[in-house]
Amino acid sequence: MAKNKDYIKFNNSLEDNNQIILSDYFPKAIFWDVNLDELDYKKDADFIIPRVLDWGDYKNAWDKLKLLYPLKVIKYYCLNQAQIFGDENIEALAAKFNLNPEEFPRYSK
Repeated sequence: MAKNKDYIKFNNSLEDNNQIILSDYFPKAIFWDVNLDELDYKKDADFIIPRVLDWGDYKNAWDKLKLLYPLKVIKYYCLNQAQIFGDENIEALAAKFNLNPEEFPRYSK
């Protein structure tokens, strides 16, 4: 995935001493196949953000995502991640983050 300047700026601005316990933010059902608390919210952002976005707003996960990551970074993943499926989910994401659903890679309407 090509990285834009907002994504790179976000990754470069994170400090290593930030300790985030992800199970305080997200339901374990979203990360059913991994130990959620072993993930690093900075290093594993490429895995965490698309997974949360694709699950829909399950238990307000999208709002919790905004507590951890800058809005520009979340929007970047919305528009550049082919892992996000389902027109209904994409339309909800587009409405939530003020985006055009037709710009999502998997939007099919």
